[in-house]
Formats: sequence, structure tokens, C-alpha cells
Amino acid sequence: MIDFAIYALTLVAIWSVMAISLNIQFGMTGLVNFGQILPFAIGAYAAAIGVQYDLPWWVGAVAGLVAAPIAGILVILPAGRSSQDYWALITLGAGEIFRLTMLNVPSIAGGADGVTVSRLPDRTLAAGLAVALCVVAYAVAQQIGNGPFGRMLRVIREDETLAATLGRSPMSFRMRVTVVSWAMAGVAGVLYAHVIGYVAPTSFLVTDTFLVWTAVILGGPGRNIGVVIGAAILILMSVSTRFLAEWSGLPSDLVANLRLAVFGLILVLMFLFRPAGLFPETKRVQNVDGL
Repeated sequence: MIDFAIYALTLVAIWSVMAISLNIQFGMTGLVNFGQILPFAIGAYAAAIGVQYDLPWWVGAVAGLVAAPIAGILVILPAGRSSQDYWALITLGAGEIFRLTMLNVPSIAGGADGVTVSRLPDRTLAAGLAVALCVVAYAVAQQIGNGPFGRMLRVIREDETLAATLGRSPMSFRMRVTVVSWAMAGVAGVLYAHVIGYVAPTSFLVTDTFLVWTAVILGGPGRNIGVVIGAAILILMSVSTRFLAEWSGLPSDLVANLRLAVFGLILVLMFLFRPAGLFPETKRVQNVDGL
């Protein structure tokens, strides 16, 4: 039971980093990113490819940290000036293109068979690293949100034209936000690969992006502590379903589908009855001179 609790804590911390990274984009800036699983997958595959070539673990970690924000820049450059609808579709498509490439080109990272990655030697160490990463991501997000940079992000979120009239470039701010949030997700992906010990295309489906979205909507867009709590609720629900399958005698695939149905129901109910989330963002009154 203790091993399970440590494992659950590790997953909660990793997916909390993912929720924080999406919250910086959507909650603070208004960027609708349906491909946030992409930088996560890039980080995981960077770790896996490093193992394939017998490189030290830190080489894969650095590669994931660098490659994920570079991919973000490559995505946002052609799409950054598009409307939010197109931005959502472009990010969704980019994530699927990467996953299908990994699936259909086995010479890169094993294709559908995936790649075995060396696990961290101790579960407690893995949990400690995951919690430390979550704390750092939370601190960075808080620093962004509470400073002048964060206030301008909220102006861009509410009224892009107003931000432009104040002499700020919305594209420049979105670029910097993308670099920071995708770097967070990339590092989370590296750690995830070394915790799970296996990387395959099936680990990075579109449904995983919407798990992160559900965490953000559940906790409260724009509220960092809220999205962390939202991620914790969903991940604990997810990992506990294995016990439900054992106790109920139901097939595991049926329980997995029911879990997705419950997550979808949560998302619909939140949109209908509490669109600001369980922990709504605190409204702030700010003098324009303070931007």
C-alpha cells in the first residue's frame, strides 16, 4: 500500500506540472492548446532515444528540456497570429503528427513496440524528484502570474487589441509563454519516461491532453493551486480504478472506458454549473500605469 501511495504521489506531481503548464497558456493568456501532450511526448522520447544510444540520462533530460520549447516556437510561429479556433486545431494536429511519426517510423524509437527506458532506482527518489519539479513549476507560474508580465498576459487574454494599444506585442508575450510552458511539459515528460520505464505512441494520446484540460477546468483556469488540486483529484481517481476492477469483477477495459466517461461528465458539469472551476481566479483591479 505504501508503494502504491508513493507511485500515486509521483503521478499526481507529474500531471500537476502538466496542468500548471497548460494553465499558464490557457488560464493566464487565453491560448487554447489542444496539443499540450506534444511537449510531454517530446521530453519522454528524448529520454528514450538517449537510452537507445547508451547516452547518460542527463543528455536525454537536457535534450527534452531544449527540444520541447523549440517545438513550441516552431508551432507558434506560423499559428500565433491565427484565431484561437485555428490555434487549437494546429496544436492538436501537431501532437498527432508527432505521435503518428513515432508510430510509423520504427527506426526512430521502436515504432508501435516502443522503447524500454531505465527506471529510477528508487520509488522514493522518483517521488521526491516529481514533487520538487512540481514545486519549481508552481513557483515559476506564481512568479509569472503575480508580476507585471502576468498582468499583461491577462490583458491579452481579455482584449488583445487593448494590449496592442498599450504598446505591447501579444505575439511576443505568447511566444515567451509557450517557451516556458512547453519546457515545463518537456521536463515532466523526461521524468515520466524514467518513472514508467517505457515509452510508446499509445502513452501520448489525445485523451491525455483532455485529461490535463479537465484538471484545469475542474480546478479553475488562471488559479495555479486550483489546477494542482484538479490534477490530484483526477489522477487519484484514475489510478484507483484498478482496485475498482478487482473488487467489482468487471473487465479492466470496461472500467477504463467508464473512467473516461466519468471524466467527460465532470467536464460537462463544470462547464454547465461552475465554469470558473472549484477555485475561481481572484478578480483583480489594476491601474493601467502598473502594467
